[in-house]
Amino acid sequence: MEILGSVAFVSGGSGGLGSEICKQLARNGSKVLVGYRNGSDRAEAVCADIKSQGGTAFAEQFDLTDPASVHACIDKIVSKFGGLDILVNNAGMASGGHNVPNGDLDALTPEIWTEMLTVNLSGPYYLTRAAAPHLRTSNWGRVVNLSSTIGHGDWGAAAAYAPSKAAVVPLTRFLSVALAPDITVNCVSPGLMEGTQMSGGAPEDYVAMWRDRSLLGTTTSIDDVAQQVLLFCKSPTITGQTVVIDGGIHFI
Repeated sequence: MEILGSVAFVSGGSGGLGSEICKQLARNGSKVLVGYRNGSDRAEAVCADIKSQGGTAFAEQFDLTDPASVHACIDKIVSKFGGLDILVNNAGMASGGHNVPNGDLDALTPEIWTEMLTVNLSGPYYLTRAAAPHLRTSNWGRVVNLSSTIGHGDWGAAAAYAPSKAAVVPLTRFLSVALAPDITVNCVSPGLMEGTQMSGGAPEDYVAMWRDRSLLGTTTSIDDVAQQVLLFCKSPTITGQTVVIDGGIHFI
């Protein structure tokens, strides 16, 4: 199935992975809405890049943690483009500047826990729920969620991040049932992607540890992840699935 002429909304579309997903969708004929919360310059730069290659893209600011803002953003998109076909729940946070030592329950404050769960888990729920009526009337009706390898394994230091991303997997399965047969819902769980905002502050020894643990001796390719998102958007018969892309770390 081709996505030519579809309308796609990518949350966190101004980041390293989000921008690549936006560009992949645009290259395949989607009109792309680059969702962002802060940093309009980055979102506009992604749009300018897509437009320079003959694509269609617009930046849309909204607050992922506020259901009213989410609904207003979806309504604006539908009013402007006449519908919505593809939703990519890419926006997320890894730490928000918080450093929680491994095993330190006191350092894991309720504020840190709530913020992480709200952005990484409630955010995709808010967006999908707001977009569902429009996706149901679409010829495509696709939702792709972004989880993380850290949500699949033993990563004790990621006290709030790991459960917030792990829960995206059962959320995906739930949504695939709730939205069938009109909408497919799938999930991609990447490993460490160099060149993204989330990995930008990672020390070299941490990056080296990822390579050492990977069966392929590498970190995760941003292009691989974006291509898998595109595949889920194009496929008419895949739903409720999660693909881990991390070079084999998940199996060690």
